[in-house]
Amino acid sequence: MMWNRPDLMNRLANLLWGLGLLLILVTVVLMIIRLPLIPVREVILLKPLDRVQIEDIRAGIAPAIAGNFFTVDLKAIRQGAERQPWVYRADVRRQGLGSVALDIDEQVPVARWGNGGERGFSIWLNREGDTFEVADNTLPKESAALPVLHGPLDTGNDLMARYVRYSSQLQPTGRSIRQLDLSPRLSWSMRLDNGTRIELGRERTLNGADELVATFVQLYPQLVGNRAVPPTVVDLRYPAGVAVRYPLGATSSSSTPSDRKGKS
Repeated sequence: MMWNRPDLMNRLANLLWGLGLLLILVTVVLMIIRLPLIPVREVILLKPLDRVQIEDIRAGIAPAIAGNFFTVDLKAIRQGAERQPWVYRADVRRQGLGSVALDIDEQVPVARWGNGGERGFSIWLNREGDTFEVADNTLPKESAALPVLHGPLDTGNDLMARYVRYSSQLQPTGRSIRQLDLSPRLSWSMRLDNGTRIELGRERTLNGADELVATFVQLYPQLVGNRAVPPTVVDLRYPAGVAVRYPLGATSSSSTPSDRKGKS
């Protein structure tokens, strides 16, 4: 029997003693975690913010800072921060005893999204083609020079990709895109900084539209020439030519021959 085995009895006693100590330790740890002995005393911003208002962040994360340092919900803090205007991404972690570090990446507007937004607000696109809405009085001055992109819902990524591509193609002309439009019928057009509107038509593929823009770049010196004013419309939707319209009185409408093959 085990009672007649001192070695087994000693092992059992040591095991029970160890389990007892472990139970006490777990109990103490749980008590410390559940009691507000170490509250979150401060939230540290890891880098300065240009557009995000500290008051908005404080109000957004306040409900999430409950309990103590060990039980605070970091995910809820992150979500509270990311709901605020101008916040693109937030990262939260415990730092030191009683401190939480908050690293915020701000939204960077690269284009305005149509004319959407409630009064006093406007919708913008970031580099990824995602939309965000902010108050007009919080916009940087340089935002007035940003292009306007407009199209059906959920086309922001495509519009941004085409804007970047076409802007690169237009560099030899010295012109920049002020507005890029995708109509409800999926017809593409853009307006340049000199006022010229370019009609691309229903080119569904980026490569197909690239050819049209390349045609415009090739013909640009002829289209401008020695004229005092640029053309108002350059229509690239024709399979074997380009229709050009100039301001009334400058010159008559014309059709420029082209070897390009494409859709009308």
